[in-house]
Amino acid sequence: MAEITLARSSGFCFGVQRAVSLLESELDNTAEKKSIYCIGEIIHNKTFNDSIKQRGVKTIEPDEIDSLPYDAIVFIRTHGVTKQVYERLENKGIAFIDATCPFVKKAHRIVENQPEGTTVIIMGDRNHPEVHGIQSFAKGKVLIFSDCEEMKQRLPAEINTEEQLVLIAQTTYNITEWENCQKFIKYLYTNTRIFDTICSVTDERQKEVLSLSKVNDLVVVVGGKSSSNTAKLYRIAAENCQNALYIETANELSDASPHIFKTAKKIAITAGASTPCSIIQEVLKTMTDITNAELSFAEMLDQSFKTLNTGERVTGVISSVSPAEIHVDLGTKHTGILPYDEITNDSGVDLEQDYHVGDPIDVVCIKFNDVEGTVLLSKKRIDQSKHWLVIQQAAEDGSTINGTVREIIRGGVIVNVQTVKVFVPASQTGIPRDGNLDQLKGQKVGIKIIEINDQRKRAVGSIRNAARSVRKKDTEEFFTTAEVGQRFTGTVRSLTNYGAFVNIGPVDGMVHITELSWGRLKPPSELFAVGDQIEVYIKNINIEKKRISLGYKTEENNPWKIFEDKYKVDDIVDATIVSLMPFGAFAEIIPGVDGLIHNTQIAAKPVGNPASVLKLGDKVTAKITAIDLEKSRVSLSIKALLDGIEGDFSTSPEDTVSDEAAEPVIEETAPVAEEVTAAEESAPIAEEAAPVTEEAVKAPAE
Repeated sequence: MAEITLARSSGFCFGVQRAVSLLESELDNTAEKKSIYCIGEIIHNKTFNDSIKQRGVKTIEPDEIDSLPYDAIVFIRTHGVTKQVYERLENKGIAFIDATCPFVKKAHRIVENQPEGTTVIIMGDRNHPEVHGIQSFAKGKVLIFSDCEEMKQRLPAEINTEEQLVLIAQTTYNITEWENCQKFIKYLYTNTRIFDTICSVTDERQKEVLSLSKVNDLVVVVGGKSSSNTAKLYRIAAENCQNALYIETANELSDASPHIFKTAKKIAITAGASTPCSIIQEVLKTMTDITNAELSFAEMLDQSFKTLNTGERVTGVISSVSPAEIHVDLGTKHTGILPYDEITNDSGVDLEQDYHVGDPIDVVCIKFNDVEGTVLLSKKRIDQSKHWLVIQQAAEDGSTINGTVREIIRGGVIVNVQTVKVFVPASQTGIPRDGNLDQLKGQKVGIKIIEINDQRKRAVGSIRNAARSVRKKDTEEFFTTAEVGQRFTGTVRSLTNYGAFVNIGPVDGMVHITELSWGRLKPPSELFAVGDQIEVYIKNINIEKKRISLGYKTEENNPWKIFEDKYKVDDIVDATIVSLMPFGAFAEIIPGVDGLIHNTQIAAKPVGNPASVLKLGDKVTAKITAIDLEKSRVSLSIKALLDGIEGDFSTSPEDTVSDEAAEPVIEETAPVAEEVTAAEESAPIAEEAAPVTEEAVKAPAE
């Protein structure tokens, strides 16, 4: 005597049930003078389609819309239609009833809302009407692949890795194949956004038939031969069970070998989403007659077509949305009530903006009220279960997950990862010990799970570890692409007496003091402040030690080049006294270029001590009397501008200077090689200072 098990998810899914109910209601209410036309078969089941045909429903193709009478009513099936069909119906003013499955509608909206230039990849049957409909809403390029292997072969030739991609699936697509597709595209194309459009009911059916096919001797799959979801159920059963049958009606059981039924001790029956309950009942009755099953038909029927129970998970359709709650059509006599606090913990969610009438929604039944005909639902409990799996996976593989800092509590912060709260101790936030944790509130952060308690559903995370991981990856990528001469706009991180540390993205590099100025060596703090943006370039790279030496001086910022382009002999300039020497005064014309005003050129008569006439910081007006670009020297004269003084003073007896007197002038007009050498000996060179660079790279992370 065989044992028969009927799959819990057999028969109409909520989308098909909704479409059938809409059609039945219209058939009951439509006046005789009006006709109902269905674009294609409402569902892929011959028996059902024959029954509605007898009631006057006519099946048409999209190109027949223009010939319909003005009072026609068009019924759009669960698979949906193309965007162009909707437009033709509206332009012609024909009334229509849209029974498109909410999951298919969701796929339409996803594709339609993608920006221009996005390539849409659809996994599914390119000849299926559902896929045609989804494709029609795309604004640009669309690629359709039947399986992961086809995508692997064709995709690299079709697009490059930099393109913006969107990956979606036909709602009845195989779950295992979909997971393979996601793994492949995540590995090769990092700019891909993935939307899981597979119907949750389809997912449950496929998982259930997989489970049943592994523990039964025979699996009978009932449904239309043109039904995509039923065909997938049969393939799963055939791959995992010794015997599998695919039938449309109970009559086909007689065509099967009697030996199959005699040897089968355990038999499972499942049905596609478009299989009517009456056909399933007929198959069950016939099977009990053939096998003399010990479970009565009434008992099996009671198990299979039961009402909802507390704790049961179900997919419904949103029927109304208000700021405080959502009403859900569950396909039963009870109205589903989904209150705000059973949807989300986030007080900032706008239900009317995020949820829409007609959308599918997964919920769990909490409490029934038969008097009022309602059932209290929860979405949050399902989400928490799903999101905890994400936490478990992150703890197992060490991956980084993203969340939002929602609360600052004693000893740390609470990060919401979807509906799961993760505690991050203060020491793991990346904020210094005496820092203010309040600055993190509301921020989106990456975290790594460092401790988990499955029994109590509690997790501890680290923002600091996640940041380190990101920096390490970014640093490695930087050193694989960095080249000597590469330029950056950097930010000054810190200043020392021998140079400046500049951040150039994921790393810090050092600009040695000798690289900071073309003129006299100055303390870095006189040239820059922490936070300044400066243009630098890579001067040297030590990949092994992960150190970068940066250059700042370039021909573009060479002050002598700027001076040469702007000034010439006999020009009048405003300058600032920056140094007083026994033989004269140095005045800064532009930053980095000083000119010498000799004692004989400070006043109408030679000055014995320049300090008796000038002081540091004085603003003076002088004439350029000589320029030696090769030696980087400029001679200035205030005397040449004094009233009543004319002519060339360079040859006057009082201006004449002996060679011995002139020599110090030459030595003091610009930094000499010996001075630079002394400066280099007194300060570490860039490479020697590199250990500080490594510390500087780490410091910001702490």
